[in-house]
Amino acid sequence: ERAVEKIALDVDQQVPEGFMVRLERPRQSGHGDWSTNIAMQLSKPFGLKPKELADKLADQVPLGEIVESIEIAGPGFINFTLASNWITQAIKLSITQNENYGRVNSGEGRKVQVEFVSANPTGPLHMGHGRGAAVGDITASILDFAGWDVEREYYINDAGLQIELLGKSAQSRYFDALGRGDEAHMPEDGYHGEYMTEIANSFVEKYGEELAKKPLEETVEFFSVETGKIVTEMIRKDLEDFGVTFDVWFSEKSLHDNGQVEPAMEELKKRDFAYEDDGALW
Repeated sequence: ERAVEKIALDVDQQVPEGFMVRLERPRQSGHGDWSTNIAMQLSKPFGLKPKELADKLADQVPLGEIVESIEIAGPGFINFTLASNWITQAIKLSITQNENYGRVNSGEGRKVQVEFVSANPTGPLHMGHGRGAAVGDITASILDFAGWDVEREYYINDAGLQIELLGKSAQSRYFDALGRGDEAHMPEDGYHGEYMTEIANSFVEKYGEELAKKPLEETVEFFSVETGKIVTEMIRKDLEDFGVTFDVWFSEKSLHDNGQVEPAMEELKKRDFAYEDDGALW
């Protein structure tokens, strides 16, 4: 970068806005440890032939401490071979800094929230959620290592039709466990997994037949909320076993309960970020 700035002054030209020096691993062995094509990128703005510019850039890079040798290849690639003592120093530095080796402060303490996984609390996690957990956690860790103030959030989708279906499914399995399955039928698009039977058995152990004494419509919300909590805990444990933890488990239902959804929607409409069509708000 210093070499580019120096030559820009020499030829009385500006470095193009947004230009970045990029180094890449050469595709072929024998072409050094790192390579760059900046001479070809800057030849036109600087009014020089790529190879001529490459030679000027190479002359500006000091040899010895970090770079052992520089070679100009092809139409203007600059190939760098690193000095062996640089690798030795890098190893010493990594040992000295231990787990902080490579840490930077590009984030400068700014806040960033990484929300990931956020699977509906309607059943166990599957392999796709595992992939999301790995990618999300790695992203958060990289941001933290780069100096950001990171908050990991799991957004619990515990409101809406799917949660109601979850409650009706648990209610049906609860009546099955009591031997009274004909009194509460499983919804066609309900949740039929074996885990629902296990959850229903836990309700029987805890409440006996008490929940069956009330009208079905009065206990749907109870089954929805309590089953959602149980599944969320299942998910939390699986993620912890996988080595992934969250700073915040945020409930979607809390937004509705606190009356925060409607004002937000009205604000979006006021700013022309939302519109109504086909009986729905988009």
